[in-house]
Amino acid sequence: MEKYSDKAILSGIKQRKDSILEYLYKEYFPQIQRIVLKHGGNEQDARDLFQEGLIIIFNRLVKNNLEIKSSFHNYFIVLCRFIWFRQNNIKKGLVYDSVEGETDATEAMDEAGSEGDHDTGDRGTTRSVADIAGERIGDKEYSEYLENQSEKIYQRHYRKLPGDCKRVIRMYFRKKPFKEIAKKMNYTSEDYGRRKKYLCMQQLMKMINEDPEYIEMKKRQKRQ
Repeated sequence: MEKYSDKAILSGIKQRKDSILEYLYKEYFPQIQRIVLKHGGNEQDARDLFQEGLIIIFNRLVKNNLEIKSSFHNYFIVLCRFIWFRQNNIKKGLVYDSVEGETDATEAMDEAGSEGDHDTGDRGTTRSVADIAGERIGDKEYSEYLENQSEKIYQRHYRKLPGDCKRVIRMYFRKKPFKEIAKKMNYTSEDYGRRKKYLCMQQLMKMINEDPEYIEMKKRQKRQ
C-alpha cells in the first residue's frame, strides 16, 4: 500500500479523500482496536473511537488550530487513547489521574503494543517512543469530543421531527425573523410562528432528554 506523508494525510482528511481515510483505517485502526479490546471495549467501540478521533482532527483542521508536535500517527493514537480512558474512568466514577489532566505519547504507544515500532515521519528520520513523548492531549480535546457527541444526539432526534417542525427550527437557528417564518410556512401570524417554534423545540428537547445516551453523557459530565 502507498505510504502518505503527514502533510498528505492532513490535506486528505480536510478534503475528505476516500483514499486517505481508507489508508488511515488500514494503518491505524488495528492499534486503536488493541487499546480498546485490552481495556474492556469491543470492536464497535473501537470503530466509534476511531471515527471520533477523525472528527476532532477534521474540525481542528477546518478551524486551523491543529498543533502536532511529533507525527500524525503519534498524535492520533494519543488522542484516541485519551478519549477512551477518560470516558471509562468517568463511567466508573474514577478520578482522572494524570499530570494536568493530560496524557502523552509514551503511554499511548506502550498501550498500542508498538514499543518496538518506529515512526519515520516526513523527513525519513527514525524516531523512538522517547523522542515523541512531548505530544500531549488534554481537556480541550475531550470537550470537543463531548460537543461532537451532543451534536450527534441532537441530529438523531431532529431527523425524527415532523417536516414542518424541522423547517421552523432550521429557519429559527438561521436567525430568520418570525415574520418571514410565518410567511414561508403560511401561518396566520408571527405569534403563531413563535408558538410553533416553542412547541417544536419542546418536542425536540423531550426526545433528547429521554435519550439513554444523552442521560449517560450528562451523568459522566457530573462525575468530572
